[in-house]
Amino acid sequence: MHDAANDPPGCLQSGSGPLQLFNQLQQDDERLAMLKEAIDFLPIGAGITISDREGKIIYVNQAEAEMHGYASEELLGRPARVLAPESKAGGRRINRQTAGLWKRECLNLRKDGMIFPVQLTSLPIRNPGGDYLGMLTACEDMTQRKLCEQQLKTLAYYDSVTKLPNRALLMDRLHQALALAQRERRELALLFLDLDNFKDLNSSKGHEVGDKFLQEVAARLAGCLCESNTLARLGGDEFVILINPVPGDEEVAVTAARLQALFAEPFLIEGEVLYGSTSIGIALFPEDGRDVESLLRSADAALYQAKREGKAGYQFFSQEMNQVNMRRVALENGMRQGLARGEFYLYFQPQWDLKTLRLTGAEALLRWHSAEFGLVGPDEFIPIAESCGFIFDLGDLVLREACLHAVQWDSFFPGLKVAVNISGRQFRQPDFLETMACVIKETGVRPSSLELEFTESVIMERAEKNIHALQALKRMGVKLSIDDFGTGYSSLNYLKHFPIDAIKIDRSFIAELVTDSDDAAIAEAIISMAHSLKLKVIAEGVENDAQLDFLVDRCCDEAQGFYFAPPMAGEDFTGYVKRFSEPEDQSKPLSVAG
Repeated sequence: MHDAANDPPGCLQSGSGPLQLFNQLQQDDERLAMLKEAIDFLPIGAGITISDREGKIIYVNQAEAEMHGYASEELLGRPARVLAPESKAGGRRINRQTAGLWKRECLNLRKDGMIFPVQLTSLPIRNPGGDYLGMLTACEDMTQRKLCEQQLKTLAYYDSVTKLPNRALLMDRLHQALALAQRERRELALLFLDLDNFKDLNSSKGHEVGDKFLQEVAARLAGCLCESNTLARLGGDEFVILINPVPGDEEVAVTAARLQALFAEPFLIEGEVLYGSTSIGIALFPEDGRDVESLLRSADAALYQAKREGKAGYQFFSQEMNQVNMRRVALENGMRQGLARGEFYLYFQPQWDLKTLRLTGAEALLRWHSAEFGLVGPDEFIPIAESCGFIFDLGDLVLREACLHAVQWDSFFPGLKVAVNISGRQFRQPDFLETMACVIKETGVRPSSLELEFTESVIMERAEKNIHALQALKRMGVKLSIDDFGTGYSSLNYLKHFPIDAIKIDRSFIAELVTDSDDAAIAEAIISMAHSLKLKVIAEGVENDAQLDFLVDRCCDEAQGFYFAPPMAGEDFTGYVKRFSEPEDQSKPLSVAG
């Protein structure tokens, strides 16, 4: 409870007005009780002001005076509006028993001219006859509270890294924009941006560099947009842009191209030059969705298509994409159920030594025969598994099953190797080396029977760091190869330092080997280069005698493809291996024709 009697002397001045007012209050027990109740309701430490019927200040406590930068005696006799010149009636009643007690927020004025937020609680003072005598007002400085509210609002509605609107604020603005666009029958566009390969940058350079990269991206994007547009960060490396209103489809395409052009210039982060690109999916209201959720799904489907087209591009949504997106979601859910039901299994394609005509091993290939979707090809389900993180479960399945088969075959065909493809996300896992060591120990596989295949792009993403990881794998005793060689970009300077045993020529170069001089030249160059680095060469996709003769003439070491045998289930491959387990049966590979 605030007690006015504790204020320093000099706050009350003699005079008929003030003394008469307080005498009337003291003589009226009911009104005095009301005043005491009102004061009890006021916040502790609040500034107190009493003004007469003309609005002149007749009492002010020290807290009120200091809050506004005055000495108490400077305010006595001055109009109360000197403290709150912009204050207007309003607010809300807070106590029915003290009829007229009300509260409002406004901006008050300090002596030095500074404006600050306050909360005022006021009670009109009347005599027993109901005549207005004056006003009791309590003032509470709201500066810190408003600052805290703003900080909480920032945390709730803005991304902490980029300071852009977050998902919550974006959704609110989307709902408002769609409602307005619907009423006014106009279009708007939603652009869904995803930074290409940002996860690799973040894991290789660290989160601090990754955050600064995101900040630079946000600044570039914001500088390219109009004030009427909304740029938000959904999280991770995903941004959304709301263009409202839409000038036309062509202008939206121009905007998308302009956004991608922002990445042409490198980013300088902590003295290091970094490069990036973005893929963009575009959905238009109302044709691609009439509510927020469907519009976001359409933009996401278009983004997925842009990624499939090779990244660093943009795609407008189409109904065909919607069907693809629905199937993608269904397959993602189906994969998780399929793993539990045992729908995934391995096929093996034989690999043959072209010099000795001996069976040397097989590549393990994952297959999915879904009870719901039928046979789903790896070209369709592997990218989905990569994007949703399910590749870790599938990768573990492939690795363990391949090792168990290798142990079985080693009992009657020692030295037969099994090649297993390792995805980029698997390889980048911090515990990948530990996982490999556990699998080798638990399955009992001979390490030299296991060959791990990495694509060219995967090992080049973090070349220096990957060299150490590959060396650790070599120390375990496993063999290493580069898959799909020639389709990516390899620095020969790095390649010579990788502890690689073999490289595999991609099947795209083998298919037209005999009829396309460029493919022939590339294949020949790869074989020559690999041999100069003392690496073996394995050709994929060999299907006829002409291709085989070309490879044999150029001293290619090994080959696989339908010429020798198609991929086959584990039990069938076991029978295939047994046919060539005796030395006298190692004279000629099984061809499709033979």
